[in-house]
Amino acid sequence: MQEPLDFVIDSAGIARLTINRPKRANSVDAELADGLLAALDWCVTEPKVRLLVLLGAGRSFCAGVDLKWMLASGEGDDETNYADALKLAKILNRLSTLPVPTVAAVSGPAIGFGVGLVAACDIALAVENAVFRFSEVKLGVLPAVVSPYVLAAMGPRGARRYFLTGEPFPAAEAARWGLVHQVCPMDGLGSATAQIVTELLTGQLAAQKGAKALIEEYRLRPIGQPLMEETARRLADIRRTPETQKTLAELFKH
Repeated sequence: MQEPLDFVIDSAGIARLTINRPKRANSVDAELADGLLAALDWCVTEPKVRLLVLLGAGRSFCAGVDLKWMLASGEGDDETNYADALKLAKILNRLSTLPVPTVAAVSGPAIGFGVGLVAACDIALAVENAVFRFSEVKLGVLPAVVSPYVLAAMGPRGARRYFLTGEPFPAAEAARWGLVHQVCPMDGLGSATAQIVTELLTGQLAAQKGAKALIEEYRLRPIGQPLMEETARRLADIRRTPETQKTLAELFKH
């Protein structure tokens, strides 16, 4: 497995992006940040990618931003400091807006930016003993770049407690707040992830891309006549595509 990031894609189009810096608890430094951004940018433009699974090597999923890099950024000039922060924001945005389905398989602790990676994925699974934490306030910084994705995943009420206290919370609590969808035994993460991947592969990619666009565009818009007409048009348009017509016709035969 390549360090600090292992990126492979199989013949089915399943891309697996593994953060592989276990000696540093998979914390993100400048090199790893560049690798994550490059891999996600490639996924956006590569038509072979069917879905993406995000993993962490070893005992941690991702321990957030490497403290040495954070310190060096803060000590640098304003332009460099801002550029480093913007790079983190871009990683989460690329992951969140990736047109194909994304799955986070959380095998251990996720801290700070690591929680942001989980929240930015479409589907998140975690082992029972995984721990989540926004430790930023303990360090005198803010969970700023992760906040849009965490707020969308677990809501402001949960964020108020855990952003402010910086306390760890278990996978069961993360599931209760909606940060993760499924909690499984340590030896069951692989099979649970495989089951989700199998379900995703049964859907049509064009429809899944359209569904993701619906969520992003409509989650904050008021329901009214314009939105009703727009959603009706999207349904009407996709029903006329050759792929959908073929699928519907095959189902009708049965």
